[in-house]
Amino acid sequence: MLTRPQVQRYAADSGLRDIMIAEKEVVLTFLLQLLSERGILRRVAFKGGTCLRKMFLGSQGRFSTDLDFTGIEDHDREEVILDMMQAFEQPFHGIQFSIPDESYYETQDGLSWGVNPVYSHDWNTSGVSEVKLQISRRETPTLPTEYLPQLEQSYFRQMPFTPAEIMCLALPEILAEKVRACYQRNKARDTFDPGRLIQKFQDGLSFDWDDLRQLLNRAASIDRNRITSDCVRGFRFLAELTPDERVLAGDQHQRERDLVQTLRTGL
Repeated sequence: MLTRPQVQRYAADSGLRDIMIAEKEVVLTFLLQLLSERGILRRVAFKGGTCLRKMFLGSQGRFSTDLDFTGIEDHDREEVILDMMQAFEQPFHGIQFSIPDESYYETQDGLSWGVNPVYSHDWNTSGVSEVKLQISRRETPTLPTEYLPQLEQSYFRQMPFTPAEIMCLALPEILAEKVRACYQRNKARDTFDPGRLIQKFQDGLSFDWDDLRQLLNRAASIDRNRITSDCVRGFRFLAELTPDERVLAGDQHQRERDLVQTLRTGL
């Protein structure tokens, strides 16, 4: 693990209010490296906010503290967890990871599962700091996955390894997943209604602006009106779906497989 002064310097360079956000960013890089070296990441594709920051946006992106993946092949979740537990048996470059018995969870429909590994190291010995790691089996990637390098961060120069390339969902699919999560959050899944999504962007009431402020450079200006206006303008095209796209938007049980293949072939 990096020393506390090294992480403090990174936190200061990033304009963070809380050194522990910078610490977790560094720990996530170590965890990704460990999971990559043990072959666990060959079965999943990286996605979500941490993926956007580490693989696409770099220092421009907000910090994120979770690891989200999509399963790209059938897998036994118990086998994956056992593989993780074996990987965590020994400290990894000074960080000790473990999976508490009570941290395993599975969604009601059985299509997503996760664990919350905890970690400790020389200057964070509490053993209660955790990472939320979730794997979804809800979707099959439409676009090809790709191994990408992690974008350079200033602390990489102090790392005891070269950060691994990670298999990721294609950027349009990562963004589509974020839009879907925004649409479905706090509401049971239903047929996609673009108007309701646009209204959600316009009123901005569903977003945790205080949490966002903690995850950005303190010098960054959070202009709620500009952000919501950009979202409305950028995603207004979703209200202009073709007839085939509307059929898929209403296909809650994923029965339109032939139509999916037809549209995929046309991409």
